[in-house]
Amino acid sequence: MDTSTLLMHFDSSPAIRLLRAGNAPYVIAFLHIQFKQWGTITIPHSELLPALGAFQEELQLSWPDALRDKAEIYLADWCSRDKLWLHRFLEAGRDEPIYQLTPHCEEVIEFLNQSLHKDMGFVGTESRLRLVIETLQQLVIGASSDPTVHLDELRKQKAVIEEQIQKIERGEEVPAFHPTRIREQFNLAVTMLHELERDFRAVEERFKEITQDVQQKQIKGMDTRGGILGAAMDAEDALRTDDQGVSFYEFFRLIQSTEQQRQLRAIIQQLAQIRELAEQKDGLQAVRRMMPLLLSEAAKVTQTERRLSSTLRRLLDAKAHQESMRVAELLREIRGLAAAMATNPPRDEVAIEVDDAITLQSPVSRQFWTEPTEFEAIDLTEQMNDVDQRDEMFREFAKLHRIDFRAMRSQIHEATLTGGGVTLGELLDAAPPQSGVMDVLGYLQIATDDGHIIDHDLPQEVVIPSGIDGSRTLIVTVPRIIFVAQRPVGQSASNHPE
Repeated sequence: MDTSTLLMHFDSSPAIRLLRAGNAPYVIAFLHIQFKQWGTITIPHSELLPALGAFQEELQLSWPDALRDKAEIYLADWCSRDKLWLHRFLEAGRDEPIYQLTPHCEEVIEFLNQSLHKDMGFVGTESRLRLVIETLQQLVIGASSDPTVHLDELRKQKAVIEEQIQKIERGEEVPAFHPTRIREQFNLAVTMLHELERDFRAVEERFKEITQDVQQKQIKGMDTRGGILGAAMDAEDALRTDDQGVSFYEFFRLIQSTEQQRQLRAIIQQLAQIRELAEQKDGLQAVRRMMPLLLSEAAKVTQTERRLSSTLRRLLDAKAHQESMRVAELLREIRGLAAAMATNPPRDEVAIEVDDAITLQSPVSRQFWTEPTEFEAIDLTEQMNDVDQRDEMFREFAKLHRIDFRAMRSQIHEATLTGGGVTLGELLDAAPPQSGVMDVLGYLQIATDDGHIIDHDLPQEVVIPSGIDGSRTLIVTVPRIIFVAQRPVGQSASNHPE
């Protein structure tokens, strides 16, 4: 960390540019609320834009000079190459841009989280020291290939466990953690969870860099297909074998374990029962979101990896390669023509017609696996029957209106004796419904069962009385129904149950 390195880093780091920005508190507060407070990885443009507008309105009450430009300008600026605080991209199956925090913004948010945490007067020194000692101890033992070293450590752990078992069996007091240590270790775990979220961005960004490098070389014709493919495969292998990649893929295998997921969910439920953590609401909320967040983050990274694989498959396809080269040539011609016409642009209306009827999907694409929902078993063996509630339910059931299909069919038969047709509205005007909407549903059922004319493209509004005394009315929109003459009642084609 010499002076030259620091000067270069301060000039080029997007994270430091964010901290130095004049509106940094407002930008960071907004992004933290939208992405971190709600545990969201990606947000579509249709949601983030109005959210920023509402945030600006709230700011005007206390800070009238903050974020005065339009919300669209700020979102575009935060995604620009000069800022790189937000990543804006298009996702398959969506017709609008999607936003995601960049690793630089994640670093700033995590730095401020830790700084504010320390400023608030709570630093878990004991828990951190214990973690450091335990980690170093495991490192020394794990790095050794000598079996006696592992056996000695396992025997020590066994002796400690057996001693604890004997104390509990003798009825001695169980040595529970001090409340301070409970809160320390919990805050340490939450801090490490926030750092883990930042690490995902770095792995995902590395896959994106490889994909973009392959696409640029392919479009510009900088190298042969074999050279591009070899460079991409080497880069991907390097990512999988370096410390960051190895750690991520080990995490990926761990989080895919159904047993591990069940164990984490059980631990999260038990944390909520610890009295000393009752006031740690933000931390508990972060822990509750841990499982879906980690699964979503892992799925996001694997989706980026699949895009790289798809790019490499297209590169291997000779026909696709030729088409890509032709597209690149056309784009160069378009850029040349646009540059030539820049000083004298066409005054007529310029338009483009795009045929979007064809959609391409990979037959091998798949979604990230998630464990099926499990329903909680509730023991009802000691459930006491509420007699009053049962009687009340029976009384409510007795008040339900009965649909008299026979009388309704007779009404339709009388209205169509002349051989003509009658609409549902005319039928209800002649014989007002006694049961409100229930009668309308009955007529709809009869029209369907008995083959009357139903036109769904021409809706009709019918007015029916509502309420016990008929003092109110309802306007219901139904398909246009024309009842036509049928065979006499009792000979109808459909004998609907009464």
